[in-house]
Amino acid sequence: TSSSPARAWTVGGSTPRALITVALAVLAVAGVTALVFLVRAGGDPAGAATWPITWELRSSDNGPLFQFMQDVVAGRTLDWSFSPQVFVFPELPISALAFAITGGSIYGYYLVVAMLNAVLMFLALLALLRVLWRGEPIGTGVLRAFVSMVPLLVLPLVGTSWIFSFHLAPTYYIGMYLALVAAPVMLLTESQAVRIAMGVALALTIASNPLTLLFAAPGLVTVFVLGMRRSGWRAMRRPLVWAAGLLLTAGLLRLVFSPLQGTSPLTYVDLGVFQGRLAAIGPYFSFQARDPAAAVILVLGIALAVVCLAAAVAAVIAFAREKGRPADRRLLAVVFLGSVPLGGLAATFVALITHYYYFWPVMILPFALVLLALPRVAVPAALAPGSAILLAVAVATGGLTNLGESQYDGYRTAETRCIDAALPPGVVLGYATFSDARRLALTSKTPFRLIQVDPAGTPTYWLTNRAYARSEGGQFFYLNESGDELTIDPAFLRAEFGEPDSVVSCSAGQEVWIYTDDAKGDRIERFYATDR
Repeated sequence: TSSSPARAWTVGGSTPRALITVALAVLAVAGVTALVFLVRAGGDPAGAATWPITWELRSSDNGPLFQFMQDVVAGRTLDWSFSPQVFVFPELPISALAFAITGGSIYGYYLVVAMLNAVLMFLALLALLRVLWRGEPIGTGVLRAFVSMVPLLVLPLVGTSWIFSFHLAPTYYIGMYLALVAAPVMLLTESQAVRIAMGVALALTIASNPLTLLFAAPGLVTVFVLGMRRSGWRAMRRPLVWAAGLLLTAGLLRLVFSPLQGTSPLTYVDLGVFQGRLAAIGPYFSFQARDPAAAVILVLGIALAVVCLAAAVAAVIAFAREKGRPADRRLLAVVFLGSVPLGGLAATFVALITHYYYFWPVMILPFALVLLALPRVAVPAALAPGSAILLAVAVATGGLTNLGESQYDGYRTAETRCIDAALPPGVVLGYATFSDARRLALTSKTPFRLIQVDPAGTPTYWLTNRAYARSEGGQFFYLNESGDELTIDPAFLRAEFGEPDSVVSCSAGQEVWIYTDDAKGDRIERFYATDR
């Protein structure tokens, strides 16, 4: 096979024809993703099944990159703090593109991010297929990749589990998911240009999200051990150098990105935190017990993860038996990818860090990996019945009942509408607890902004721009006794800033305390400027 990058896309057809085939498939993936997103956004906004509203618009974790882009456009000081995943790559470029395409619309942004994420996952699967089956026509590779994508496109319609849609969200590990799928491309490609490009992308992704290494490590270590036992370390020098260079580059990039992390990744390597996260998983799955379709699919996902691990073990045995014959490098890809779901899960346990956010590679990715391994002759036959079965499940669980009834565009919570109506002209900056600040502000029409504080009134610097509290003074506080956290202490507000100049009640236990007096406003600004 030629090492020319173009050659990989012209097997079985000319370059223009291959590009047209891929472009049409990309449009199909993007279109189906948009349809699924908008279908799921319909119906009752308070219903758990309408995840673009109940999760995207109401989760404080899903909006940081949109808010970051707002700050860039507004020319504000950028002193951002993220989590140990710092969202630099590929999440930030994806978000910037979605923000630009939608003109800064929060509703369009989430939709376009979902479409871009799905397209990138499709292209990653296609790239993997092109290095595994070099002789196949591009049309066959596109069909294989599309079949593998079907569960990722349709599962978000089924049940109420957010795990099904993690790969469509702006800040939930899409970089890690893409890296795990595409990592074998770097070592298996014959194109030096592709290898370098993949190496740079993987280094940026690992630096942005170190959790990638935990899921990749079991398979990667196994692959290198197999290679050295078969061919000796000298024959493995080149891939080892590439891997070492990749990790070194990722480490250096992490030092550059470190000012963006809200806390060190080592914060999670703690027995108490680990036990707390395990305790949080139990209730999550008891919730799934009230959602039979989701529960069945998640159990099936675990079964497919076992299948993936069994395939990895079989590939290890087959690779060992090929000694004396040219090695089939595809077996090494099977070892790596088959080890990701359960091997990665085991690695998170060894490192004492786990969360149900990490379950996507364990219970959802196996659907795509198993379909990726279908024999060529079975691919066309599997597409129609497989899609029909998933769509039937979606219909049976109410996933298509919302078509044409979307209440997503323009959606605002009753709290946001109340604050919008309560604020006097010119009052646009206030304070709220973490779980309230972003979910209420991003869909406001004023538009108001909310600085994150804890119940004691102290600024919190998790997933936020630290410059807000340090350089700007707000004029109102949102007190929410019904939120996910304790409300801001009224006694603290009275002691530090005095009685509010006006109070607007949104509902029982939800009030907006407004300070319009200049002297009180100066006290608020001085208090937070000290960065207590």
